[in-house]
This record gives sequence, C-alpha cells and structure tokens, in this order.
Amino acid sequence: MGLFSWFTKRKPKPEPAVPLPQLCYDVAYFILPHYAHNDPAKVAELCLTTPTAAGPFFYTMACLGRKVEPVPEDGRRFRWHHGRLTEGHEYFALEYPTPPPVDLSDVPLDQLVNRPVVLAPHFSVIVRGAGGEGSYFVLGQAPMGGGTTLREVSPGINANLGPGPEPTLTAFLDAARERLAARGRPPG
Repeated sequence: MGLFSWFTKRKPKPEPAVPLPQLCYDVAYFILPHYAHNDPAKVAELCLTTPTAAGPFFYTMACLGRKVEPVPEDGRRFRWHHGRLTEGHEYFALEYPTPPPVDLSDVPLDQLVNRPVVLAPHFSVIVRGAGGEGSYFVLGQAPMGGGTTLREVSPGINANLGPGPEPTLTAFLDAARERLAARGRPPG
C-alpha cells in the first residue's frame, strides 16, 4: 500500500459521540419546552417562514448543548407539521426520526441500573390559543411492550399522562385534544 492510497482509502464513519435518540430526547424535554412556554412566537415564525429549516434548527440546538457536531442528514429528519387543532387553536408538531425499538420487559431490574436507555420521542406538539397561551405534549416510547407514553411538559413539571396512542401524528393530535377536553379547558 502506497502513501497516497492510505489517504484515499475510505474510513468507516465513526459512531456519533451522542446517539440520535438522546439528541431527540434533549429537543423534546429541554429545548422545545423552553420555547413552548417562553417564546412560542419564535417557533411559529420558524415553522411558518422556514419550515424545512425549523427542524434542523432545534436538532442543532441539541447538538450545541451536547457539544457535538451536527450531522446534516440527521437534522433533515426532524419535520414540523402545522395546522388547526380546534377552532381558534393551532398546533406546531415536531416529528422526530423513528427511534430504535425499546422493550425492557425481559431485562432484570438489577441490570437496568447500569444500562443507559433513552426513551426517545416520536412527536411533540405546541398547542397555541389565539391569546398566545399554550400547552406542550410529547409522545415518547414506553419502556415495556413497545408502546408509547403521553406526557405533558410545563415549567418545572414533566407529567406522565399514561399510555399513549400509536405513534402517528393523527393519533397523537387526537390524544392531546382529548386530554385538554378532559381537563375541561380548551387547548392553549
């Protein structure tokens, strides 16, 4: 092997220092809740004026927080959806890259302690009312059985609302709508 062939040989792509499911988790539970409750207008502006850049923006924020180089292909897998949830209430939903399956039901409890597992999100949604007030929900992976968990995140609170629907945008939006209606208050 000559000197130049050493430089031109393709090397395998190194594993990222922070796995994509962890970066998705960071967006869903740390970065977006801040925007959802403190600056929902910024999310609306990004999603409405630059929809293809909005997903990569929040992915890049997670990478910056973890001090890792963003992978452009990964950033493009974060997709925003916008629409009307109910009369007078709009939603901004982020679709995350499909996470690898997780099922810890057969793992002994003593092995779970030393086994880092990320329960990555499938979707998160900011629901905004006409007055700008909002709610924020996440549909994430359940630790057992391959299902989902519905969560509501508000300042200082990350509440598990129980089993969630199948991981589709329509089912998730229906679950968020039902949860807000069950509380007796309109979304947002």
